[in-house]
Amino acid sequence: MKLNAKEIASAVQAQRLNASGAIIPAGYSIDSRTLGTGECFIAIHGPNFDGHEFIAAALKQGAALVIASSETKVPTEVDWPVIFVDDTLAALQRLGRYARRKWGKTVIGITGSTGKTTTKEIASLLLQAHFRVFKSAGNFNNDFGLPLSILKLAEEHEIAVLELGMSRAGEIERLSGIAKPNIGVVTNVLPVHLENFRSMQGVALAKRELIESLPAGGVAVLNNDDRRVRKFGRVFPGKVLTFGVEAAAAYRASEIRSLGLEGQEFRLDYKAQGHRLQLPLIGEHNVHNALPAIAVAHHLGVGFETIRQSLRALRPAPGRGELLRFCDGFAVLNDSYNSNPAALEAVIGFLKALAGFKRKILVAGEMLELGPKAEQFHRDCGRLAASARVDRIVGVRGLAEFITRAAQEEGRSATETPFFADAAAAGEWLTREVMAGDFVVVKGSRGVRTEKVIEILRRDHALAGN
Repeated sequence: MKLNAKEIASAVQAQRLNASGAIIPAGYSIDSRTLGTGECFIAIHGPNFDGHEFIAAALKQGAALVIASSETKVPTEVDWPVIFVDDTLAALQRLGRYARRKWGKTVIGITGSTGKTTTKEIASLLLQAHFRVFKSAGNFNNDFGLPLSILKLAEEHEIAVLELGMSRAGEIERLSGIAKPNIGVVTNVLPVHLENFRSMQGVALAKRELIESLPAGGVAVLNNDDRRVRKFGRVFPGKVLTFGVEAAAAYRASEIRSLGLEGQEFRLDYKAQGHRLQLPLIGEHNVHNALPAIAVAHHLGVGFETIRQSLRALRPAPGRGELLRFCDGFAVLNDSYNSNPAALEAVIGFLKALAGFKRKILVAGEMLELGPKAEQFHRDCGRLAASARVDRIVGVRGLAEFITRAAQEEGRSATETPFFADAAAAGEWLTREVMAGDFVVVKGSRGVRTEKVIEILRRDHALAGN
């Protein structure tokens, strides 16, 4: 977004502009380490670091402009190009809000307990057939990441697909106030972030904030299989599109057939007509993730034949269901980016149905932010993995020990259910244990650093085709 310093100062409600109003930053960053030449550095005072301490480094690295708090105790030089504000995080969010309104085109906001990133990726791919699409990168879905994503919008973009994350009540309302979505998608409401809520109803109400933020002429895209999400349509006066597998819905998947490591095949039913589609993502849960993306794309004019062809080009993002084949004759499903009970149960279901491998190994990291029932959630997954006849059930860090304990209570031996205090130790065990004919799933989160398991495997074993 090409904004000059004078325009930026007005948008962020600056107290003082100590820079040329003609400066046009090439981009925006809150991290001096990754700042590009000519960008605007926004000095955020966070829980661990104060960005004001890195202003000098940012300018030395080539920052063209700085947004800083007028209350900072870090000295600033009189010749530094600085916009002084009352609060830099509030300024970042005001700037994101201003940029979105200036751009003025269609925004699709996606939230949910699971699947929102995959849904975002699929929707973006399908819409690219007809539009110039912008999508938020990675997990840029919070108070910091969302406005930074919006500031990357360019005039040539016709549609923006943005992910909205949530860990507390009021967060999606705030993010929606910045992004102003025209279309809101809710994938599901599941037991995630329960440490900040008294009940699942609280989680549902927090997700519903997206639908409540939509304009009267907007569109709500809702999961009819989820009884809580289904009710969101009652509070929205605009158009509602439903999707599902089990319940009746405008966009419904049926006749789902696993293609093993090649993905899924299913029939998409819309207005009494069926369309055979193939999804090259592992696990039936990804059909559920694809449905809202298909609904959005079709609503915006993308035909089912184009959708069918576009889906064939879909590839998983790194760490999100990424299939890795190794020269030593084993394969790994890298799902190390995030984890929760529903997602782990889906992976276990996939492992249970998977055929053609000598052994199946599950490396399961601790699941975070589950509240007072966290131990029970881990135990339930351990019992499920044991009943699915997974050959090795590996727990990584903290509460994941209850996954292995529960599996042992179901009759599995300690050898079959090792627990490790961290991902590095689990990786060192796995790199020695794995052999030809094995299929390994690494399921965890970045908070547990389960991607370290993948790094160690790749250190010691060559990928096939490389």
